[in-house]
Amino acid sequence: MPAQTTCYSPCHITGFFSIHDQQQDPARVGSTGAGVSLERGVITTVSVRKAVRKSIKVEFNGRPLRNPTVSEYVVQQYLRRETREVKVSHRSRLPVGAGYGTSGAGALGLSLALNEALGNPVTELEAARTAHRAEVKCKTGLGTVTSAFHGGFVVRLKPGAPGVGKVRRLAFSRFDRVVSASFGPIYTPGILARPRLRARVNVCGKDLVGRLLRQPRTETFVSFSRFFADCLNLMSPRLRRLLKMMDDAGISSSMVMIGEGAFSVVHKDRAPAAAQLMRGAGLVPTLSKISLKGAHLL
Repeated sequence: MPAQTTCYSPCHITGFFSIHDQQQDPARVGSTGAGVSLERGVITTVSVRKAVRKSIKVEFNGRPLRNPTVSEYVVQQYLRRETREVKVSHRSRLPVGAGYGTSGAGALGLSLALNEALGNPVTELEAARTAHRAEVKCKTGLGTVTSAFHGGFVVRLKPGAPGVGKVRRLAFSRFDRVVSASFGPIYTPGILARPRLRARVNVCGKDLVGRLLRQPRTETFVSFSRFFADCLNLMSPRLRRLLKMMDDAGISSSMVMIGEGAFSVVHKDRAPAAAQLMRGAGLVPTLSKISLKGAHLL
């Protein structure tokens, strides 16, 4: 019988960040910045059985994942000397590549679940670090895994994998709702590989962490995120129009990093109005509480 384990990991919206990738050790590479982990996330189920030949199959919402590079990297770290058949099923109501951190959430859930299925050859913290290294190596993210590991409203103070980087969870209201929607993906590896854009990211993100810590509120976070997005100047015309519509309605919002989408953190009574504006732009909004917990086995 195959060993089967399931893990939940919150998705994560980053509002602003700075890149720190000068270290040789991927566990020390990452980002500083701030974001909110969503109660909506990725459920990952892993099935492992002994086999004659090594085999890795990865699905997302019941269909073969088109480019499972990150998941395959994670699995390979555990099967260096073992011949197993591994089936990975990721499920999420949030899209891949749209700035929700589904790749990082999937990698983290996979690593924690696979570690459990194999009898815990490493600690939970070491399993989380494997997921972080996968994101760094595949250039799909820099801080999602660390944020999703902790959950909540998170400020990343020091770059790096869980246990290496340093984070601070900030207080938020149980009435807060994250309202978001996406026009479509932005190719993250392409963004992270462009030297001029990477330099602009660090210029735009300078001092924002410190300023947020002096005013640690979700409203301030959204405001600083908008400053960062305007400075970065990656917005498409249709996204800029949507954010202006929300401004005109008195709802603060910003760009999802990195995706062609918008998000706002509002009191639950204001969430329907924010969602309606996004529908007016032809989008399908997502409403989510901020996660109280980080990734964990189910």
